[in-house]
Amino acid sequence: MRVTLAFNLRLDPHDESQAELLSPGDVDRLVGALCRLGHDVTAVEVSCSPDELVDRILSSKPDLVFNVAEGLSGTAREAYYPAVYELLRLPYTGGGPGLLHVDLDKRMTEKLMAVQGVRVPRGVLIRPNGPDVPEDLPLPAFIKPNFEGSSKGIGEHSLVHTRGQAEEVVRDLLPKYPEGLLAEEYIPGRELSIPILEAWPGGIVEIVEHGLEGTPGFLHYDVKHDGRKQSPVCPAPLSHRERQDILALTQRVLKVMAMPDLGRVDIRLHENGAPFFLEVNPLPSLRPRSSMMTAARYKGLDLRNVMDLVIRSAAERYGLSLAPRPRPPKRFRPTATRPTAREVGLTIGRLRPGPHNAITDVANVKVGHVTHVRDNVRVDGRRSCIRTGITAVVPESPHLFNNHLVAGGFILNGIGEMSGLIQAIEWGWLETPILLTNTMSVGAVHTGIIQYMIERYPDLGRKVDVIIPLIGETNDAFLNDVRLMTNSAKHAVKAIRNAQSGPVIQGSVGGGTGMLSFDFAGGIGTASRVLDPEDGGYTLGVLVQSNFGKMRNLTVEGAVVGRRLDSVYPLEGRRHHNAGSVIVIVATDAPLLSSQLCQLSKRAALGLGRVGSFAASTSGEIVFAFSTANRTSREAKERVRQLSLEFVSEEFANPLYEGVMEATEEAVLNSIFCSAGMTGRKGRYAPPLPVDMVLEVLSKGREAVPPPPVKEAARRARRPGRPRQRPSRTSSDQPFLAGPKSENEKP
Repeated sequence: MRVTLAFNLRLDPHDESQAELLSPGDVDRLVGALCRLGHDVTAVEVSCSPDELVDRILSSKPDLVFNVAEGLSGTAREAYYPAVYELLRLPYTGGGPGLLHVDLDKRMTEKLMAVQGVRVPRGVLIRPNGPDVPEDLPLPAFIKPNFEGSSKGIGEHSLVHTRGQAEEVVRDLLPKYPEGLLAEEYIPGRELSIPILEAWPGGIVEIVEHGLEGTPGFLHYDVKHDGRKQSPVCPAPLSHRERQDILALTQRVLKVMAMPDLGRVDIRLHENGAPFFLEVNPLPSLRPRSSMMTAARYKGLDLRNVMDLVIRSAAERYGLSLAPRPRPPKRFRPTATRPTAREVGLTIGRLRPGPHNAITDVANVKVGHVTHVRDNVRVDGRRSCIRTGITAVVPESPHLFNNHLVAGGFILNGIGEMSGLIQAIEWGWLETPILLTNTMSVGAVHTGIIQYMIERYPDLGRKVDVIIPLIGETNDAFLNDVRLMTNSAKHAVKAIRNAQSGPVIQGSVGGGTGMLSFDFAGGIGTASRVLDPEDGGYTLGVLVQSNFGKMRNLTVEGAVVGRRLDSVYPLEGRRHHNAGSVIVIVATDAPLLSSQLCQLSKRAALGLGRVGSFAASTSGEIVFAFSTANRTSREAKERVRQLSLEFVSEEFANPLYEGVMEATEEAVLNSIFCSAGMTGRKGRYAPPLPVDMVLEVLSKGREAVPPPPVKEAARRARRPGRPRQRPSRTSSDQPFLAGPKSENEKP
């Protein structure tokens, strides 16, 4: 995730007015913690004009703004920055402008709390134009700036015992803080802070007591900002009753003014054991000796953990992904392969696979690849990369051109291309190898097949008819620079000659090198099924070039594991504007007619649905099937009026339908399971499927897969600056105003 740390820099460490701002060391600590969480971090100093502020923030291109900016002046200084983020529709951490405007007004906050029955000190707001110090001011009294934080303006003079002392302090402080002073009854006792982390269980981290030994009985500026004098204690030594009363008061405060992500509630515990609310702080300090970090350390959390919790709750509020953008490992090998779905313990369907669980389990069917992976290819003065290839499925019939195989097919969605398919379906025969490649290589591969066939059959196009080769394509332009036209006719011939029986290399290889499936790397996958003897004992194999699907729909063994994966993988870096395509090649030794192979192809499309396809409008989903039985010579077709073919009765076709559905589903999964990930152009990276996470979800059962979020499409289309509203929480910008009045509230 791209995180922008928005802050105000403290230029003068001795200037009390800048006490809330960050030093360079503070900034370095926060940036370091965010980087260790795996985020791309940009630190942005926001003490500038509005125009420049907008430029700085937008140029950092944040997924989330981590806001620690306190503002420089004015009673709305804290609210200013969240207001800007909202106008820019940017997600940010912490409270909104309404909350940060109200909380800085200490007297207003106390009034809101008193209305809800929260115990607060009796007091009055004193401004330059009145009122003066009231005659009935409870003494001793405490006087402090009403719109300041970090104990600014608070010193030993703040505690007054007579009205005359109060008037003197007001005369001294009011010119410095003309927005107003808060004069209220002094609560003798102990000073406590309760840090809040919304993502922490229960929200309350722990109660912290500020050691007041050697002080006049309260925390003032010199003590708070001198590490040698401040000695916070956590957990605060409290009786069970005192602790319960403090926690109850804190919960009531949070119901009145909920603080998103993080915050702090400050309390004075009276000598008689009664807690009094003082103030809330939605922008608590994260310095090492702060209340927040003192409580966090007691709970075993460091700064990185605290910031992670803040980001987690903010991400949940805005519907953002928590995971950093996946990156390839340092020793990444693009051509590496991994175990198949079955090899890691999954069982797809009920039928057993063949010896290699591949299309090559069908006798005389071979598979060959040519793979191109090259980096730093210079093109027109720039650097690019190549991630492409060709895969050949070769039915090794003796003299295939002169001994045709029965064929058929089905187009589930036609936004794609399989050259030669129309003739093959209409004619019902296969006479060439089948090659798979990328969209812009169809022409070159077409030429290569013809060159290969002419080499093997010199009379082609002279004494015998021409051929129309079969080439399936999917688009690898997301990772591969297709304009380089890497695949050539020679490569097509090489792929055919590389074809062999036995195990098939799967994943990011051959024509599938630059392909993605369900937003993970993966292109070539294969699987097979062998029917029981009573069902004919036929073998059926499937090979796919898979380049389709959205992560959220990925389904494994009937569980939509994609929901879990989609919640932890970032949207950034995915392919958004193209749903891709898939080519399915089905081979069987069952004797079938062309019409039956077309029916079989339709059932293969059901296998695509089982793994998560919904035949998206921009996805070409094409199936081609052939049978190695019923080989028929060209001469017989041309000279014999009636041909005799054996075929499986429709009454006995169901096991084949079930088998092709299972094999297609498993082949697509293998295309993803077997890929180790793939880098690509423009710094893109298609991550490998997190197999361990998939297995964990499956082992826990369906309860481990979260239900689809309400209005999923609306969530993804939501402007990022519009957070979800939680009905169970009070909006920080709309505190409750109705309720009983506290007994000690001064009218």
